[in-house]
Parts: sequence; C-alpha cells; structure tokens
Amino acid sequence: MRFFRWLVCACTLFSVGLSAAGHRQQGDDGAIVVRLPTESRLIPLYLAKFNRTESSFEKKHVSRLMGVLDFDLAHNGMTKIVSRGKEMEMLAGSVTFDAPRNVEAWKTRNIYYVVRGSVKGKNLNIEVLAVNQGTVQAINDIALTGDLSQDRVTMHRVADSIHYALFKTPGIASTKFLYTIKERPGDSQDATKWTSEVWEADYDGNNTRQITHDACLCVTPTYIPPKKGVSSCGALLYVSYKTGQPKIYMASLRDGKGRRFSPLPGNQLMPSISRQRDKVSFISDVTSNPDVFLQPFNPEVGALGKPRQIFTARYATQGSPVFSPDGKKVAFVSNKDGPPRIYIMDIPAPGAATKSIRPQLLTKRNRENSAPAWSPDGTKVAYCAKTGAWRQIWIANLITGEERQLTQGNGNKENPTWGPNSLHLIFNSASEEVSDLYLINLNQPEAVKISGGKGEKRFPCWEPVTSM
Repeated sequence: MRFFRWLVCACTLFSVGLSAAGHRQQGDDGAIVVRLPTESRLIPLYLAKFNRTESSFEKKHVSRLMGVLDFDLAHNGMTKIVSRGKEMEMLAGSVTFDAPRNVEAWKTRNIYYVVRGSVKGKNLNIEVLAVNQGTVQAINDIALTGDLSQDRVTMHRVADSIHYALFKTPGIASTKFLYTIKERPGDSQDATKWTSEVWEADYDGNNTRQITHDACLCVTPTYIPPKKGVSSCGALLYVSYKTGQPKIYMASLRDGKGRRFSPLPGNQLMPSISRQRDKVSFISDVTSNPDVFLQPFNPEVGALGKPRQIFTARYATQGSPVFSPDGKKVAFVSNKDGPPRIYIMDIPAPGAATKSIRPQLLTKRNRENSAPAWSPDGTKVAYCAKTGAWRQIWIANLITGEERQLTQGNGNKENPTWGPNSLHLIFNSASEEVSDLYLINLNQPEAVKISGGKGEKRFPCWEPVTSM
C-alpha cells in the first residue's frame, strides 16, 4: 500500500494567485530546459509598436496590450518575434507598408509576417502583412474598454484571429486552465494546517480567479467538456477533503459550490472525464484496493447508476486514469509489475471479468511513472518519470512507440496537461515548498514561467475545446 499512500500524499502536496510578473525559465541553475527536438522551424514575425497618436488611452495601457499580443505571438508554437529596429519601425509605419519596394525590404530581412496596430479613440485596428504573398489582412474596430483584465481577453482573441488568418488553425491564446494553490490560511503558522483551493486563469497565467472556497485541501480539478458547438466549459470535477476523506465533487465554474459526485464509500481520487461527456473514470479503494472505476455520467444530472470496477490487480495500486480522445481506451498508472508504470487498455464491456483484462505497457524506458495526459489528437501521452534525482516530463509517441524526455534540470516537473492543439503543455515544477506553473510547446526549447505570488501551484488542467 506504500504506492497508494504516495498517491494520496501527492494529492495533498500542493498549491496564491498567478501573475504575469515575469515569464522566467527555470534550469540547472533553476532553468527548465526542453530537450524534445523541435517539430518545425518557427516563422519570423515582426510586431511593430502600436500607433496611439489618436488614442483615448494612456501610453502605459496601450503598451501593456501590445505586450499581451507580443507574448501570444511569441509562444503560439508557430511564429517567433523579431527584435525591433529603427529601420523596420519606419517600414512598418509607412502608409503603404505593403508596397512592392517595402515588401522586398522585408524579404531581405527574412521577415515572413508583419503585424502593426493603431488605436483610434477606443478602437484598435490591426493589419497583417504576409510578405511572400504581398497581401494584407485587416481586423478593424476592435473595441477596447480601458480595463486591463477585459482588454487582455480581447487581445488574446486578436492573437487567435491572427493565428487563424496565417495558418488556418485555431490558436490557444483565448483558452483557460484550472489549477490549485496550497497555502496556510490567514496568518496561521501551524505547519499541519493547509488549504488548497481551485483557481482558473488565462493560458498565460493572468486574469486569475478563485473557483472553490472549501477551506480544506482540494486537488486534481478537471473541466467537464462543453457541449459540441459551445466555446467554453461551465463546470468541473475535483477532489475535496472537506469530510476528511478524499471525495469527488462537481461544481459550477460560476460559484464553485461543490456537491458530491457519488455516494460511494471509501476514498475517491483522480477523476477523468471522457470528451464525449458520458463517463467518468476514477480511483477508489471501496473494494479495499485502489483500483480503476468507471461511472456513467450526464453533465446535467451527474452520476448515472452505479460505478463498476474496470481494472484491478492483486496487491497492486492503480492511479491517474485518463481517457483517450475517442473515449474507448484508458491510460493509467499501476505498480502491478513492480515500480509504477503507465498502461493502456480498452474499456471492457459491462460484465467482463477483470481477471481477463491484459493492459498494454506503454512506458518501457522509465520505471517510476505518474500523471499520464493523452493529447487531444490521440497521438501522444505526456507523463512524468523519475529521471536521475528529479521527476521530469516525458512524451510517448503512440504512432512510433518512441519515448522522449522533454525537460531536465532541478525540481520535480509533474502533472502535464495538453493544450487543445496537442502542441502546448502546462506543468508544475516544484522543490521543497515552492511550486510554480510553466508553459512550453514542442516547437520551442524554452519553458516559460506563468505563475507567481505565494503558495504552491499544482495540478493544472487545460480547458478542452470542442472546435479543434
């Protein structure tokens, strides 16, 4: 049972507010280094300073909004921002910045795209020059409010509009993620008293807001996917220790008021919801052993009927079940053959004997694995594994069978969660009582810190998007 106790402890070692005050790296000297070979070259893009001569807003506000767009375009996994220069600012400021002579000048500087903006009154206008084609696309009359939180959201939408205009695929700048923050309540110095609440933030760690107010330990939040055609999630599942035992709760993202997901006795941990919104998998020890259970589910009603055990192994502990995107398979952690490793199995038919189930071993290079995360495109599973002195993020390619280390450096990197484009990941990195969140993508070698402030930030869960 040592592994189960480790799982429970892992759920109680957690994580106050996020801020954009510093998107730093962490390595051997604190930096987190991405080792995975890049999947494509980043495309050079020039973002010119916004023209605000007719703006109704202060220079500082406009500069902040440009900074949001700069971050989004620099971390979208497709483009890289070229350093600003006097000559290029003059080119971008030209009334006819798409004139043939100017286009040739951009080409000689190896610039593929140029983005410029102007604020007139309370509206932002954006122009995007595709240098090789010599064409300009415009996004006009984007309403600004002067409120930084609201205008951040607007700039994320602008970034996603630019991304779609250039690459015909959705961006991730408008998405959000859940996470937990663990801290001592108030001025308490009692080392045994901790709370961990669920928070939500924009993908870049800004616009944070607290979801739960359980005044206890809350862990492993997960979004309930939205209906097809609905752009955002409205509810979540999470584990709370408010009764002393870990139980699964369901709550609205509006008020965070949790209600019991199931009356099942015993410990319930690590819920995972299928993208089809019809079933929940979780870990329970109701049969005296921590095993994988499956619960029929309806987001409007909750649990339907009784859960059923879908995997058990004698003297073994299971953990962290997660569905494949099509909802037909489950990846999970088990120590049934020794150290904890990750297995994949088809979801058995009702009534199937659990003794006949033979899950497939996924992780063969490392023998202490946890926290599998299945990419939305179904081709990869991210997980963490003990690698030398620290836990690192690895990625298993389900098509080639290859396993590659993604991070290195000091600190335990854990709990990876995929962005809806199957290119980006958020994870937490911790050492002692410090734990922060980092954003990376497979096309760039840097992990960017997106959290700040007090408390231990853990268990990120990226918002699923039905349109991707």
